[in-house]
Amino acid sequence: MRKFFSVTALIVMSAVSAAYSEELKLTIEDSVKYALDGNLTIKQNQIELEQAERNNRWSWNSISPTANVSASYSQTLPEEDNAVSDAGTITITGKLNLSLSANLATSVKAASLNYKSSKISYETARRTIELSVRKAFWALLNEQENIALQEKNEATAKSQYESNRTKYNRGSLSQLDVLSAQVTWQNAQFSLESARTTWKNDTAAFKQMLALPQDTEIKLIGDLNEILSLKEISLDGITIENPTLKSLEVQLESAKNALTAARLSAYTPVLTAGYSYTMNAASDDTGSLTDSGKGTLSFGATIPLDGLFPWSDTFLAVDTKKDSVKKLELEIENQKTTLEVSIESYLNQIKEYQSLVELRKSSIELAEQTYNMTLEAYNHGTKDLLSLQSASDSLFTARVNLLSQAYTLICAVLDLENTAGVSFGTLGK
Repeated sequence: MRKFFSVTALIVMSAVSAAYSEELKLTIEDSVKYALDGNLTIKQNQIELEQAERNNRWSWNSISPTANVSASYSQTLPEEDNAVSDAGTITITGKLNLSLSANLATSVKAASLNYKSSKISYETARRTIELSVRKAFWALLNEQENIALQEKNEATAKSQYESNRTKYNRGSLSQLDVLSAQVTWQNAQFSLESARTTWKNDTAAFKQMLALPQDTEIKLIGDLNEILSLKEISLDGITIENPTLKSLEVQLESAKNALTAARLSAYTPVLTAGYSYTMNAASDDTGSLTDSGKGTLSFGATIPLDGLFPWSDTFLAVDTKKDSVKKLELEIENQKTTLEVSIESYLNQIKEYQSLVELRKSSIELAEQTYNMTLEAYNHGTKDLLSLQSASDSLFTARVNLLSQAYTLICAVLDLENTAGVSFGTLGK
C-alpha cells in the first residue's frame, strides 16, 4: 500500500511539474493583453480616470445647499450652597445656505473636459505600452530568425572545415586552407553565441514588459512573412485621430472655458440665500419648559467691481486667460502641420522600405546562385577558399539584411498607426 501511494505521488508531482514547464504560447495579441493587464502605470491611470469620471458625475454639486445643526446647553450655577440652580437652557440652531453664481455652467464643463482629458491620457498610455510590446515582439521574432541563420552559417562553416581537413589528410589541400576554414568556423560560433545571448536578454526584458515571471518558458507564434507580404500602405478613407492633437484640442476647450469663468467671476454677481431656525428651551420658576424659537430668512448679492479697473488682478487674470487661448490655437496649427509632415514622411519611408524588401529578396536569390556556383567551382579546384568564403559571407549578409529590413518596415508601419491614431495591425492587411 505504501508503495502504491509513493508511485501515485510521483505521478502527480510529475504532472504538476510538466504543467509548470509547459511553454506559454503567445501571439502578438496575447502579448499585448498580458502587458496591458499587468502594467502598473495603466492601473494608476485607471484610478485617475475613475476619479475624473466621479468628479464629472457630481460636478453640479456647487448648487447643492449647505446645511448644519449646532446645539448648546447652559446652566446658571447657584451662588450659595443651599440655593437651587435653574433647570438650564438648551439651544438648537439649524442653518441652510445656498449660493448661486454664473460660474456653475463653467464648473460643470470644466469637470467634463477634465474627464475627457483623462480618457485621452489613459488611451495614450495604453497605446504607448502596446506600441512597445508589438515592436519587441517582432524584434524577438527577428532575432529568432537571425539565430536560425547563424546556426545554418555555423553548420556550413563546420562542414567546410571538416571537408578541408579531409582533403588535407589526403594531401590534396594545403594546411593554410584548413586553418582558414577553422578560423571561419570559430568566428561563426562566436557570432551564434552572441546572437543567443542577445535573444535571452531581450526575452527577459519582454517577460518583464508582459508582467510574466522570469522562469516562464514562452514561445512566440508569428511569421515574419506577414511583414514581407504587406500590401501597399494607404490612409485613404481613414480618420486621423492623433492623440497629441486631440489632447491639445481639449486643452484649448479648457482654456476657453477658463476664460469664460474668469469673465463671469469679474463681472457677474453672486447670489446667496439662507434660512436659520434657533430653538431655545428654558425652564421657568414653576419648572415648566418654554420655547422661544425663531426663524430667520436672508438674501444677499455680491457684485464684483475689481474687473472694471485695468490694473486690478481680476482684469489682468482675464487677459492672461486670453493669451493662453491664443497660444494654444497657434500650437494646434503647428501640431497639424507637424502631423501632416510626419504622416507623409512615414508613408514615404514605408514605400521605400517595401521596395528595398523586394531588392533584398532578389539579392538573396543572386547570392544563393553565386554561392552554389562558387562551391561547385571550388570542389573542382577552379576557385580558391577565399572566393568560397566571400560567396558564403555574401549570402549570409543578404539574408540578415532582409530580416533587418523587415523589422525596419514593421516599425515604420507601427509608428504610422500610432501617429494616425488607428488600431494597431490594421494597415497593410
